[in-house]
Amino acid sequence: MPPVTEADAGYRAGIAALAQGTPDAALPLLQAAERAGEGGGFAALNLGLALMQLGRLSQAEAALTRAAAALPDHPEPYFRLGTIAGVRGEAGRAEALFLAALDRAPHHVTALAALAALAEAAGHLAQAADLVARARAADPEEPELELAAARLALLRGEAEAAAAGAAAVLAQRPAHPAAAKLYAEALLARLDPTAALAVVAARAAEDPFAAGWALAAARLHAAAGQPAAALAEWQAAALLAPEQPEVLALLGLALDEAGRRAEAEPLLRAAITARPTDLDLRNRLATMLWRNGRSAAMLEVLDQAMVEFGPQPTLMMNRALALNAVGRQAEALESADAAVPAGGVLALVNRIAVLPYHPERGHALALRDCGRAIAAKLGPAAPAVHRPREAGRRLRVGLLSGGLGRHPVGWLTVAGLEALPAAEFSLHAFALKPREDMLAARFRACCAGWHEMQHRSDAEIAAAIAAERIDILIDLGGYGESGRLFVLQHRPAPVQIKWVGAQFSTTGLGCVDWMLTDRWETPAGFEHLYSERLLRLPDGYVCYAPPAYAPPVTLLPALAGQGAAKGVRFGCFNNLAKVTPAVLTAWARILAALPEATLELRTPVLSEASAREGLLARMATAGLPAERVTLLGGVPHQALLAAYGGIDIALDPFPYTGGLTVCEALWMGVPVVSLAGDSFAGRHALSHLSNIGLPDWVATTPEAYVAQAVARARDLPALAAVRAGLRARVAASPLVDAPRFGRGLAAALRRAWSECCAMG
Repeated sequence: MPPVTEADAGYRAGIAALAQGTPDAALPLLQAAERAGEGGGFAALNLGLALMQLGRLSQAEAALTRAAAALPDHPEPYFRLGTIAGVRGEAGRAEALFLAALDRAPHHVTALAALAALAEAAGHLAQAADLVARARAADPEEPELELAAARLALLRGEAEAAAAGAAAVLAQRPAHPAAAKLYAEALLARLDPTAALAVVAARAAEDPFAAGWALAAARLHAAAGQPAAALAEWQAAALLAPEQPEVLALLGLALDEAGRRAEAEPLLRAAITARPTDLDLRNRLATMLWRNGRSAAMLEVLDQAMVEFGPQPTLMMNRALALNAVGRQAEALESADAAVPAGGVLALVNRIAVLPYHPERGHALALRDCGRAIAAKLGPAAPAVHRPREAGRRLRVGLLSGGLGRHPVGWLTVAGLEALPAAEFSLHAFALKPREDMLAARFRACCAGWHEMQHRSDAEIAAAIAAERIDILIDLGGYGESGRLFVLQHRPAPVQIKWVGAQFSTTGLGCVDWMLTDRWETPAGFEHLYSERLLRLPDGYVCYAPPAYAPPVTLLPALAGQGAAKGVRFGCFNNLAKVTPAVLTAWARILAALPEATLELRTPVLSEASAREGLLARMATAGLPAERVTLLGGVPHQALLAAYGGIDIALDPFPYTGGLTVCEALWMGVPVVSLAGDSFAGRHALSHLSNIGLPDWVATTPEAYVAQAVARARDLPALAAVRAGLRARVAASPLVDAPRFGRGLAAALRRAWSECCAMG
């Protein structure tokens, strides 16, 4: 660096501010210095560093490019540009820039370390090890290099060496989250969680003020399925190292999982402020907002990240989910499609998750083709595990799900599973999310075995299932948020079945032998749309468990307490992902034909102002009058059910129709007008309405859907009669007849097992 002169006073002040850790103060000083020609190319270089620290990567890139032009022989501009490329996921460009830095300084330690990380990510472990060794020769005291070497040791299967390396890093940097994580992983490679926790406890006793041991213990408690103990360790780590952004982020995520959302979000946002170039933190915040139903806020986080980090696959995938959730289905699929070339199998899973909501492309053939693409990317499944195959013996049935509690999966399966004859079947839960509620208690009561699997890998979950000698494994998660469908690729059970839980289409996977269904979801002739064999139940494919706290059915609102009839109030309580432009257009036509009618939309995302504004804009495009539509956010479940007391007719969306929402509306006395499609998701309502004897409420074209809604609304006496008897009709139907459903499910499972036995 050239000597600083009196003429470089502004540049000097900017450097001082940067050295003091105040890049926001350094920024205007360095900008002015560069404009004045102070500091030569070093003003642009340090301006780039300040902008990077503030997370303004696009501006930093421009400044560093100017620095590289002004300082062609200096390695630092190239290294920093490579860092930005790496953060953006541009591995090839990052490698070229790091190599350019090494051309100018062959012993540039951080460039060597960065190249090692790229090699490790690409699976080139020998190359990574060579680069780490070169870097350590240049700087043998750097803990990050020791950690890199330890991580490579674990990847080579050298768990003891990895643990020793991670422990050495923690001895120098006691609150290093990555070192603590690696230490926990290395212990788990050799020990069970209980033994590993004992090792960490001994370490902590020697140095009780080192946050790293609390961090490692938190990881181990999480792996053991002990979320409360893990949270306590995250809290202890945050008290010991309150200045560590990553520790704050981990505590925030743990608080979120514990349902303490108000405490969680500020911690994650503070971590992002401290480390604005950490893309992973942005994605973690986005994921937390998603889980909490704040999709509009999630979209804002992702859009801001896109400006600085570019169209990285993880951002594009998360953005697809957020766009879909706020009702922008076409844009969601575009974002999902854009992630596919570089995003691998996870991008294809993301695509199939948003595809069924698309108003034109969400049909069964497209979903089948997407499932096949996932299967092709995964490759063949493992060979099926061997089990004694006596056709008539008692069977061990595994349930793989994150929804074994108050969740759509719970409401639609628990009663039927309870009704399975215990003499013929024993149930074993492999729970992917801890739940403590009344439905979770029912699941626990009917299961002979319970295994918390939340923090286990697919292979570990499969091994646990195989160890329990499961004969029939039922997946209840699919390609949904907490699904772990790829566990089935390991073939831990001889018979593997897909049932409720993101059951919107075929999975496309050869490892899924059967799809539990019914004659309405998949009538004869639909077989070519599924990779699974269709295991049709005698009635509907679900058994609804109405909540005991559901309020009584009210009188028809259009007639109740009125001297004369008033306008019908339509309602839709589905999420906005299902409310497509075609749906809004159909609703506009219905309201146009019924000048006194109104519409109520209720879903959690409508609590967010930007989501409401976006929906109002789409309504205006469709011709749906805003003054006749009420937009309401989420409420507790009992209040949601009570809200049906103000609805005369429910309007089901399409092409992804309602499932649990249809069951709830019917139980609350509100009939549902629906439009059947050809996908599994497009026929949920048809199944439920047919199962209670009301198939004539289902249309087959948008025109018939509109005509159906208008005709039903104009016949208030008939509508009142339907409402008065609807709960009794549902109560007497197979939809809620658990003993009947249990017999049908038992016969279906026995058939699947018998055919497996016959195949040898």
